[in-house]
Amino acid sequence: MAQNLPSLTAVVSRFPAPSQTFILRKLTGLRDAGMSVTVASTSFTASSAELGFPMLSLMPWQSPRVAMQPSSRPAWPAAFSAVIGKGKGDSGGLRQRVTLAPIRALDTDIAHFEFSGIAASYLDELPRLHRTAKIAVSCRGAAEQIEPLKNPQRRIDLERVFEIADLIHCVSDDMRQTVEGLGAPASKILVNRPAIPVDQFSSLRSRELDHEGPFRLLSIGRLHWKKGFDDSIRAVAALRKRGIAVEYRIAGEGPEREKLMFMIHELGCEDSVSLVGSLGQPEIKELLGWSDALLLPSLSEGISNAVLEAMAAGLPVVSTRCGGMAEVVEDGVNGILVDVGDTGAMCDHLAELAGNADTRARLGSAAARTADERLDIRHQVGRFIDAYTTLTSAGSGTNPRER
Repeated sequence: MAQNLPSLTAVVSRFPAPSQTFILRKLTGLRDAGMSVTVASTSFTASSAELGFPMLSLMPWQSPRVAMQPSSRPAWPAAFSAVIGKGKGDSGGLRQRVTLAPIRALDTDIAHFEFSGIAASYLDELPRLHRTAKIAVSCRGAAEQIEPLKNPQRRIDLERVFEIADLIHCVSDDMRQTVEGLGAPASKILVNRPAIPVDQFSSLRSRELDHEGPFRLLSIGRLHWKKGFDDSIRAVAALRKRGIAVEYRIAGEGPEREKLMFMIHELGCEDSVSLVGSLGQPEIKELLGWSDALLLPSLSEGISNAVLEAMAAGLPVVSTRCGGMAEVVEDGVNGILVDVGDTGAMCDHLAELAGNADTRARLGSAAARTADERLDIRHQVGRFIDAYTTLTSAGSGTNPRER
């Protein structure tokens, strides 16, 4: 069966990015299922030998000057020269042709742009690529929920991307509604929620629930305003005012570090809150095993992979009702949901978890069952394979949501 599967090129901006393990997991699952998978990116942080994927270096369209520095990139296949030559009649001159040559040279059944913003950055080239390959695009969060608010041109560009694309992957039903509002045809949309290798986290379920010492609270995510860590720090400060001992660790790095450090100092939480930086998967698993609960205070999300990992580890989760989080966290059953920005509710529910190991055990066990039944990577990979195969089959006109 494997030989009949279409070939896939995943287009990303950095591979593998520490904060995007979900892409590496997806591509690994597709490769292990028998698909031919190539990764096209402007930046690689590991070699093809380490990761097991053929790699194609792209030039960032936003910075065409980079294309004029051959020493900064691996040698391009000879086919690129022919592609550049064929483009002499196109607008944009030599720099544009050199920059776009790798995209034009893609030899694949499907080109999947893993973020819609990347597809928008290559918008002028998509019609040409579409002559030889099906185009898929993923919609995961900020690029669709936030960027069009800041930049009206992004809305226009996304409408065009959705018009050209053959498949529009959304990480949640909430995201589906968002992109339909941006002009995405419902017939092209596939809702395929994020997933994780559950068995890699299930061994953490045997943690000690009623340990001595402070309540152990964890958050994982980039230090960016949309993650809402200023709200979580305020909630922890309120916990302390109630006399509840808490140790709160935030794993991640980003532009908000100085602001959050200042908040921690001003609220007098230095002995309770620590920014532990960007960590690898082994260190994240160790923290999940250490924790009593995971807090997701985000303002904007698709569906948080950190929450999925915590649920697979049997941790109770407190999450805001942002994006598609209510599609995996059922309030009071396998976790707790609060409104975005409601630090009072965060504090109340964290206080309950801190004082009641039985509640932690009940929510954590239900979260683990949800992970076993719905959140394993095998389900996600199977849905992608079905969608890709249907996309490339002769006379395909099936709505991917109907499979």
